[in-house]
Amino acid sequence: MLAPQRRPRSSSTRSMTPSASRRARLYKALFENRTPRRGSGGIVGPQDWLLYPALLAVLATLVLATDLPLPFGLDLPEPVWPVALAFAWPLIRPSFIAPILLGLMGLFLDYFWGAPLGFYVIGLMAVHAATLIIRSYIVGQDTWVVIGAYTFAVLLFFTLGVIMTTLDSGVVPRLISVFEQMLATWCLVVVVLILLERFLNSDVRFN
Repeated sequence: MLAPQRRPRSSSTRSMTPSASRRARLYKALFENRTPRRGSGGIVGPQDWLLYPALLAVLATLVLATDLPLPFGLDLPEPVWPVALAFAWPLIRPSFIAPILLGLMGLFLDYFWGAPLGFYVIGLMAVHAATLIIRSYIVGQDTWVVIGAYTFAVLLFFTLGVIMTTLDSGVVPRLISVFEQMLATWCLVVVVLILLERFLNSDVRFN
């Protein structure tokens, strides 16, 4: 009696052979379990969202402080760049490095703008602490919620500045100048939104 003929294996059957299974496992180990690249849901180091923005904030402060001739006798705006970082950093991720950098930038501003020692440090730390407290109410909310919270952060910073200046000198500072600098600092909300978009959910270790 003739032995029954074996039907040819289909492609789905061939894929279940031991050699194909080993190749599939090898492919998965090599390509599917790779560490994601930075910037596309990968690992983001502290230098990316802490150090580099801090250096850019210092550089921007130096550039805008230059006495460039502008038409109509206008001056370059001088926003307090670290305020945007003091607000954005706690939202991106709580970190013990952030207060250290804020303290260093505050000391730099104290020296650069001739303010009493600790003047800008206190203001930046107040913004950072307040944002850290309400972080859970802001993260994941609509953009307008972030803008509103940043507005209150700017108001807090400059209100503390006016109070400390008045206590230190006994004279209320020129409020028009304070408002101009406050408005310039508020415009840095664009920087805040860019940082949040870039780094808030960019590290797979915190997702």
